[in-house]
Amino acid sequence: MKITGWTQAIDAWKLLLGSLPRGIVAFVIAVAGLSVGLSLAVFAIGLPILAGMLAACKRILDMDRRLISAWESPQEKSSQAKSPALRFGLQEIIADLRKDGWRGWLGVLRDARQYRSLAYGIGHFPVSILAFVLALVIPVTAAALLLSPAAELVSSRLFSFSLFEDDLIMQWIFPEWSSFQRSWFNTGLGVLLLLATPFLLRKLGAYYAAWIRWISGAPSHT
Repeated sequence: MKITGWTQAIDAWKLLLGSLPRGIVAFVIAVAGLSVGLSLAVFAIGLPILAGMLAACKRILDMDRRLISAWESPQEKSSQAKSPALRFGLQEIIADLRKDGWRGWLGVLRDARQYRSLAYGIGHFPVSILAFVLALVIPVTAAALLLSPAAELVSSRLFSFSLFEDDLIMQWIFPEWSSFQRSWFNTGLGVLLLLATPFLLRKLGAYYAAWIRWISGAPSHT
């Protein structure tokens, strides 16, 4: 399904902003689980810790996959709205693994697919930071450019300082323009960026979805 419209752009913006908390939690669990679990693995007690870490990272990855699926498919989103939300609970994960005892723990550790969750837990942190920053920078920059004339008026009248008077690029492009006139050029750039914002957010969302599918080994969305 082709992703279009402001609604999908806003959903992509929320998805990208929410990626950072998920990235932080997954990274902390992965690093802490590896540090403690590997050091205690020689005493066998570290094996349940490692298995629990893998299961926790998988739960967060599943959350991301469901969010991606809901964003790409409005029908999927509406069906998920009627079903119970996927929640992350460490007690639930441990309870599930305890059902089979040591077989359950060792089964998780022997499953090669579980280590994709570990790669997600470690690799998703920088990706989530980039996604979060870009999701903030694009609309904030557009708003700042649109408000350039107002910022120029406040700066010149209240603080006797012209924002764009000594700007080297502005002096080169518009040497005869006043600082206030140059501020309106920034407003034009802000309008263009604002119009391009839905497309940029949808593209970022598509790249983010591609990353989640690649790290989880899921097939490409069609």
